[in-house]
Amino acid sequence: MKIFTKIYVLVILALSAANVLAQDIDPLIVLDSAQNKIQNIKSYTADAEIDVDVDFLQMSPRKAKITYEYPNKLDIDTKGFIMIPKYGFRPFMKTIANEDNMVVFAGREEIDGNNCFILKLLPKVDGKIVMIKLWVRVDDYLIRRSETFTRRSGSFLIDFIYGKEVLPDKMIFKFETKGINMPWKIMGNSIDVDEDKFKDADMKTGTVTIVFGNYIINYDDDDR
Repeated sequence: MKIFTKIYVLVILALSAANVLAQDIDPLIVLDSAQNKIQNIKSYTADAEIDVDVDFLQMSPRKAKITYEYPNKLDIDTKGFIMIPKYGFRPFMKTIANEDNMVVFAGREEIDGNNCFILKLLPKVDGKIVMIKLWVRVDDYLIRRSETFTRRSGSFLIDFIYGKEVLPDKMIFKFETKGINMPWKIMGNSIDVDEDKFKDADMKTGTVTIVFGNYIINYDDDDR
């Protein structure tokens, strides 16, 4: 009985300590720190290679030139059709306004050796987005992963892999393919589409992998 009591006390102490640690994390400070990493970026250019992996779509990787200028000017120069979510090319944390969301700390998780804080952002006003979940690296406050839940278009997940820059060297988008509205007129003969798979009602996922290179990043000030 004494052994059981000791074990019970140890479990309670461990849970209490974990709860105290969670309470010590201010989610707004974590979110502000993530935004501060890129707050001075006013524009950038980069080369990109875009590879689409969707079961009903066969297309070779595309090369593109990306030009971004704060807040929303974005140009993607490429030949032929590319299937990409354009919001991914805008510095992610510049698209989030703290005052528009309730921010909740949701624990920690390790992703590929990166210890991350988990935040949940809940919009204060009903709109297209229901919730955004962020994994913020503990050591440098860069976003390692985001998952966005929408009201009508399902959810999509983005993994951010970094090199020397504060912008990612690679982004991997995973998204639900059900209900995609394909621009048939734009595609022409450059892409092979399996229409039977495209019309399949089952929920499936697609992946778009984007590798960046030759970044030229312009900041608001030289001190960064």
